Amino acid sequence: MIETKEQKNLNSDINQVLKNTSGIHIRESGGLGSEFSLSLNGLSGNQIRYFIDGIPMENFGSALTLNNYPVNLIEKVEIYKGVVPITLGADALGGAVNITTDYRKKSFLDAAYTFGSFNTHRASVNGQFANKEKGYFVRLSSFYNHSDNNYCVDSVPLFDLELGNNLGTISTRRFHSEYTSGMANVEAGIVDKKAADLWSIGITHAFNRRNYQHPDNTVDRVLGEFHSTNNTLIASTTYKKSFKKLRLKAYAAAGKIIESVVDTSTKKYNWAGEYVVRSPKDPRGELNQRRTLMRLSDQIFRSNLSADYSINKVHSLSLNFSQNYLERSGEDEVDELNQSFASPNFINKNILGIAYNYESKNEKLAFTVFGKQYWYQGKIITQDNVDQETITSPSFNNSGYGAVLSKQIFQGFLTKLSFEQTYRIPEAYEILGDGIYVLPNPDLQAEKSYNANFGLRYSNQFKKVDFGSEANLFLRSAADFIRYNPLGPFGSYENLNNVSTNGIEASVQLTYNNFINFSANVTYQNLRDQTEFDEGLPNTNYKSRVPNIPYFFGNARLGVKPFKKKKDLTIYWSTRYVHEFFLTWENLGDPSTKNIIPSQLTHNLELEYALKEGKYNVSASINNLTDEAVFDNFNIQKPGRAFYLKLRYFLTK
Repeated sequence: MIETKEQKNLNSDINQVLKNTSGIHIRESGGLGSEFSLSLNGLSGNQIRYFIDGIPMENFGSALTLNNYPVNLIEKVEIYKGVVPITLGADALGGAVNITTDYRKKSFLDAAYTFGSFNTHRASVNGQFANKEKGYFVRLSSFYNHSDNNYCVDSVPLFDLELGNNLGTISTRRFHSEYTSGMANVEAGIVDKKAADLWSIGITHAFNRRNYQHPDNTVDRVLGEFHSTNNTLIASTTYKKSFKKLRLKAYAAAGKIIESVVDTSTKKYNWAGEYVVRSPKDPRGELNQRRTLMRLSDQIFRSNLSADYSINKVHSLSLNFSQNYLERSGEDEVDELNQSFASPNFINKNILGIAYNYESKNEKLAFTVFGKQYWYQGKIITQDNVDQETITSPSFNNSGYGAVLSKQIFQGFLTKLSFEQTYRIPEAYEILGDGIYVLPNPDLQAEKSYNANFGLRYSNQFKKVDFGSEANLFLRSAADFIRYNPLGPFGSYENLNNVSTNGIEASVQLTYNNFINFSANVTYQNLRDQTEFDEGLPNTNYKSRVPNIPYFFGNARLGVKPFKKKKDLTIYWSTRYVHEFFLTWENLGDPSTKNIIPSQLTHNLELEYALKEGKYNVSASINNLTDEAVFDNFNIQKPGRAFYLKLRYFLTK
């Protein structure tokens, strides 16, 4: 679990906080608001589930993602490596991230504003009025983000617009990468009443606009007007009540998410910012073969009910049922021939979990055994080359199970062992497509995985030094492993028959006299294709490392309060290393000439100063201190050196 108190004065969103955690690697395709993929112990993307206050964030729309949320709205981040508690009602393959928003039983105001390089502006207001005596509260959580993302990129290809000849490479600034997003959530409720410990009703509105300089997997195609927008409206309610031996928690959320993809320009651009105008008779857009203005409308409804029953002081039972429904329809306002989603598609999944829990009276031994039942059904309509509809009705009904054991060997030394068989049902955009780059695949199957984790944790205090360390070994064997297969600027998700994953992560933390703290972690993960035969023929990639996935990376962070008596100033230095990895299968072609994503070593520097016991705060940061050319994806350069200043005001009573 990560407490965000020390991060709130810094220029951080949730992704930036997670990056410093052992076992986690985040790949980004650009600056603020760009596509990202989070990897946790060999799992990545949708194999990891994300929650906010226990509510699944999947299908919430592109404006409500981890890289949009400023850390000032968050109290803590819970990271689950291995078995995910049944109370989250998730079909994760072995990892989850749960964001807990900043809630207090008192009134407070937290306002922050950040500005910096690439015309970046980030603002947040998080406030609450609470009447403890009468037992009610009203809360506002909001943010606004904008960046031009006009950073320099090196050695991008320059093509002649008339003939298409390659004129070599140039270094230039991105000119069509602007990103804007915003969110406002209003919540009101009662607390500590006879009818409910907590009952709240909330409404969330979010939006964004993202301009695309190029597709997310290539810089060869330059875009100058192509963009997407999002508009999300969600209503939700949460209920909690504890009795003598029974605890209940329930939530429900319903909403409408509209994603628009605009490819209506007749212009053709290159990296110099030059363009030519195509003939009006030419139907092509910048990216698609026909100009398009596609609006996708998602209707979502999800609910969850969990109950914990305490048999006695050491034995308890848990029950959880979750439901997640999505209906997608669409209309192309420009291309009348495009009938994608003209007939609504839907996906519905339900998960039932039950668990038995044991915890010894001295709290040194804990054991949980659980089972899950998964139900999934859908209706997917796709078009063939002659615009004929094909209807696919996938269904799924299977069971999973697992167990977790933790034992305190002696004071400060804890061991943990977990095992599970679990399933991960495909996400809506994996199976339906996203209307931009991802093509539909109605035949995509659910992933099945056997996971085992073994962890050790040690902590102690030596006079003025607090010491902590942790190591975790993970083993996974997945069938129908889902991975993205790029086909030029587009692509689709596909199943690999069998993929094995094993790896180890380790971390260490040191604090001296509360004015020096140091942390470091390292992760090695090994993903291999274990499919010996593919459709009866020998698989040429058998036992090869799965490509385009980092396998060795690490972080280090040092914080110093230089003035022992007055601890208002803190200086932070952090560094991150990622080892190079192949773009394609390692056994195909000559390794010396294969495309690679190069190794990266980056450094960040931050200064934080607090006044009036944290009422007024200011921080300055330099990202990518040495201005390295950094790539998370092949040939997709990330921002260079960047400067930011953050102002924060915090008041509570």
